[in-house]
Parts: sequence; C-alpha cells; structure tokens
Amino acid sequence: MKKVLTLLMIICTFSQTNAQTSSIEEAHGLLSEGYLEEALDMFNDLQADNTSNPEFFFLRGTCLSELGENDKAITDFNISISLDNQNADAYYQRGFAQFTLGNSENALNDFNQAITLSPTYGEAYLNRGTVQYDLGNSEAACQDWQKALDVGLTLAQALIDQLCKG
Repeated sequence: MKKVLTLLMIICTFSQTNAQTSSIEEAHGLLSEGYLEEALDMFNDLQADNTSNPEFFFLRGTCLSELGENDKAITDFNISISLDNQNADAYYQRGFAQFTLGNSENALNDFNQAITLSPTYGEAYLNRGTVQYDLGNSEAACQDWQKALDVGLTLAQALIDQLCKG
C-alpha cells in the first residue's frame, strides 16, 4: 500500500509539473504571436508556481520589454540570471532593456557577458556596437559590427557602410 501511495504522489507531481510547463509554453506561444497583454496575464498567473524557474522569468521579462515596461523587465531578467547565470539570451535581453532606458554602461556590460557566453551571438555584437557608437567609440562600434557581419548577421553591413570609414 505504501508503494502505491508513493507512486500516486510521483504521478501527481509529474502531472502538475507537466501542466505548469504546458502553461508556460502556452504563454510563450502568445508572446511569440504578439498577444503581449494576454501573455503577460498568463505569466502573472503562473508566477507563484515558478519562483525558481529561470526560463519563466526570462520569458516574462521579454514580454515586459516588448510592452515597453523595461524597469520591470530588468527585474525579471535579474531574477532569471540569478537562477541561471549561463543564459546568454537573458544578458542580451537585459542589455537591450538597459540601453532602451539610457543605461549604456550597464547595457555594454550585459552585451559583453552575452558574447562571453556565446561568442557567435551576432545580435549581441550588433547591439554592443550600437552602444559603443552611442558612447562615442566609433572604432569599437565598427569592430563589433564587423564581427556581427562575420558571424552571419548581414544587416550589420548597412551600419558598416554608413558609419565606418574605409
């Protein structure tokens, strides 16, 4: 009887975990399809069950950023990073939110970390170059845009052509 109860508890826990994962995937789907308010509502409803899930905070932070709520997005990215400091995307997204708020130095640090974790992260090079340019370091900006181009991000070519010499 004890083995049966233990098995039932394992099955219930597994079913609950799968339901939470399914709901996060559904919210992510809404986010991907551009239903930002609906996705945020769903993420907010799921928060109590996901306090130690870095992907949850990353996705909700992304949703908040898309809605222009960058201060709140940064808070979620901070939590995501504290739970998983190896997620280059979380640093990239936090850097993007930081830059949007005018925090160029913080953005630069986050893009640096994203590149350290993922050396072929073209978007991180592209945006780090933009921050460098914004800070008045056009040589570093051009180097970053070239690196973005080298790793396959072809839209960097327009920046190179327009803003870099020779």
